[in-house]
Amino acid sequence: MSTPDQVLEQFREMTGQSIVLSAAIARHAGISPADLEVLGAIEQRGPLTAGELARLTGLSAAAVTGLIDRLERAGVAERRADPSDRRRVLVGVAKGAARIAERYGSLERDARRVLDGRSPRELETISAFLRDMHAVGVEHVARLSRG
Repeated sequence: MSTPDQVLEQFREMTGQSIVLSAAIARHAGISPADLEVLGAIEQRGPLTAGELARLTGLSAAAVTGLIDRLERAGVAERRADPSDRRRVLVGVAKGAARIAERYGSLERDARRVLDGRSPRELETISAFLRDMHAVGVEHVARLSRG
């Protein structure tokens, strides 16, 4: 049986490696690791408003605006009018993001191989843990952003 301390140590190791991996991919893409992670959130959830991105990441509205500007300049995201409400602006993935997605192909295949060896109950436990830890991270970013 793993203890909470052991799980937290493994989580720190995993998130640390994730940061190193993101930095390597971001460097190849010409964007920052943080910008890469937000681009991933846009890709996973579909076009989002700046406010939705702020809530999702815990970043301030001003920080999100700058981030969107950088992603647009890099050619990997674009602002577009919301087809259901032309007053709203959505941020979506641009064609230039395809070069980044290619870098994740083998990583996703390897991760699926690991997950395929887990039972449905284990997958639910892993999913719940990751969801909860994501919420903790967003909460802490928001706290740090407020000062």
